[in-house]
Parts: sequence; C-alpha cells; structure tokens
Amino acid sequence: MADALEVLMTRRSVRNFLADQVSDEDIRKIVDAGLHAATAMNRQSWHLTVVQDKELLEALSGAVGAVLVDSGVPSLIERARSSGFSSFHHAPTVVFVAGDGSHYSAADCANASQNMCLAATALGMGSCYIGSFVQAFEHPSGKRLLDRFSLPVGYKPVFAIALGYPAQTETSAKTRDWKVSYIR
Repeated sequence: MADALEVLMTRRSVRNFLADQVSDEDIRKIVDAGLHAATAMNRQSWHLTVVQDKELLEALSGAVGAVLVDSGVPSLIERARSSGFSSFHHAPTVVFVAGDGSHYSAADCANASQNMCLAATALGMGSCYIGSFVQAFEHPSGKRLLDRFSLPVGYKPVFAIALGYPAQTETSAKTRDWKVSYIR
C-alpha cells in the first residue's frame, strides 16, 4: 500500500473511467475508510449508499441533466446535452454520502468522502468527489429515484464519490497557490 503522504499528494479527480467494476473487497476497504473518518463528537452523522446499478446511475445522471437544462445557463445546457453526458463520469461504482442535517453533518460527510477518495488512490483506483448531483433529487425526475436509496428518516444526499479505474493516465497536479499565514 502507498505511503500516506504520497497518496495525499498524488490523488486526482478522475473524470473518465473504464467500465471494469470495482471488487467487493476494494469497495469494503474504501467504505471502511469512510466510516473511520473523524466526526464531530463521534456522531457519525452519515449514511453511505453504494450504487453499482448502471440503470439507476444513468437515470440519476438524466435527472441531473434535466436540472442543468432547466437552469437556463447556456454552458450548463450545453454540458447536459453533450454526447455521452454523465454526471458521474461513467464510473461503475458511486458511493452516495447522505447526512442527517445536524450542525456538523456536512463536515462529517466531507471527511468521510475525502477518506474514501484517498483510499481509492491507495488501492490504485480513481475517484471523483461530486456535489453537483444534489439538485437532481429536487427535480421531479429525480425525486422518485431518491426512494430507491431507503435512507434513514431525515438524511439527504450531500456528496457522491465516483469510483473505478482511470481510463487514461494520471495528470500532474496543477500548481497550488501558497495561501498560508503564520502567527507566532
């Protein structure tokens, strides 16, 4: 397994996946990493849903596309209508992270999501941290799809992690600005 700092520095968002499915063993490791994320007061205010049903992922992507078209924003409309549009980048597995809406739930869900992305990198896979799908569940075409998740009462999807094997080689990291202050 890769060194922790190497994983942190080499993780990239993958937006083009191979169709090869992620093994159950690797999914278990990735989900377990998410469940071991730090949480405020150990509330563990998340619920994870692993989706490998291609039809459901395509239907959810269609609902996202409908929201983009309804937005009236030309660039979003163009994206939704582009050939091969997939809000989950055609990933074979997507882990949806739902939160209970409590005060620190969004941070707890973000921590779990980041842990899963890092675990995927450590296992030689790609991931993409996605939040743009959330509006789809408010759209009529997406509301009925949310029922398939059987979430606990009060939980709503916050993030999704697209998982799979990258269809292309990794790109190098973009330059990061050093936005750091020290007070000593």
